[in-house]
Amino acid sequence: MKILVTGGAGFIGSHVVDVLMEQGHTVIIYDLEAPVYGQKCENIIGDVNDTAKFKNAAKGIDAIYHMAAQANVNIFFNEPIVSNLNTSNSTINVLEAARENNVARVLLSSTEWIYGSVEGDDDTQITEETIYAQNPDHLYTSSKIAAEMFCKNYKNLYGVNYTIMRYGIPFGERARAATVTPIFIDKILKGEEITIHGTGSQTRQFIYVRDLAEGNVSCLSSEGENQIFNINGREVIKVIDIVTTLEEILGIKAKVKFIEDRKGNYKGRFISSEKAERMLGWKPKYTYREAMEKYVKTVVGR
Repeated sequence: MKILVTGGAGFIGSHVVDVLMEQGHTVIIYDLEAPVYGQKCENIIGDVNDTAKFKNAAKGIDAIYHMAAQANVNIFFNEPIVSNLNTSNSTINVLEAARENNVARVLLSSTEWIYGSVEGDDDTQITEETIYAQNPDHLYTSSKIAAEMFCKNYKNLYGVNYTIMRYGIPFGERARAATVTPIFIDKILKGEEITIHGTGSQTRQFIYVRDLAEGNVSCLSSEGENQIFNINGREVIKVIDIVTTLEEILGIKAKVKFIEDRKGNYKGRFISSEKAERMLGWKPKYTYREAMEKYVKTVVGR
C-alpha cells in the first residue's frame, strides 16, 4: 500500500513509519520538519492546514495516518487557538483530502483522554463503548473528541472510511524531551528535584512506543475499518511509580516535591485494549518495567 503519514517525522509517527516500511509499504512522510531518524522514504515538508498542498500530497494514496496534532497539553492550555487548529481543524483537512482523492481510509491518532475522568471506583473498566466525556476537563480533550466526530461525520456523509486509535501514554526512544519520562530521567541523573502535581496517585497506562507503533499498523487490516481501538498498556501505573521504577533501574534516589494538581489533569481509570487483541491480534509485547529498562539503556547506557 502507498501510505501518507502526517506527523511522520515525530516521536510516535517515526516509529509507525518504521513498522510500515518493515512490512513492505511505500511511505510518504508529511510533516513540518524533515525526518531525522534515517527513514529512506519520500517526505514532504508542509503544514496539514495548507489545504491545497495537502490535497495534492494525498493523490494516489491508499491510506492516511493522521498523527499531526498538538500533543503537549501544557501548550494546548497556553495556546488554545493554534493548538486546536493543529488538532481538530487539521483532521477536517485530512478527511477532505481523502474524500476528494478517494483515499480508502483515514487512521486517526486519538487519546484515552477522550473518556475524561470517568466516575467510579478503581475497578471501573473503560472500553471503546464507553461514552465520551460529557463535560471535558481540558481543551485538549475537547479537540480530540471533535477530531473523532469529524471522522464519523465523513463516513456517514461522504463514505470516507476511518479507524480511530485511542492511545495510552507512550514512552521510549525519540520521545520529546518535554514528556514526563525523559524529564524524570534527566532530573534523577542530575540530582535535581522532580515536581509532581497532586499526590502522584494519578494513573496512566503507559505503552512502549514500539508496541504502540505495531498496534497502529495492525489497524490497517480489513478488520480495523470503521472501528475504534484502545491501543495502550495493560498495566496501571501511578505517576509516583515512574519515579520508583527509575530509581531502581538507575540505582539513584530521586528528590521529589509535590505541588498543587493541574486544572483538568486526567485522573485515570483502567482502559481495556481487549478489542484490539480480539479483532487485530495485537497486544503489547513488553511490560512497563521491561520497556523502561530498554529505554533507559538507550539514554544512559545502563
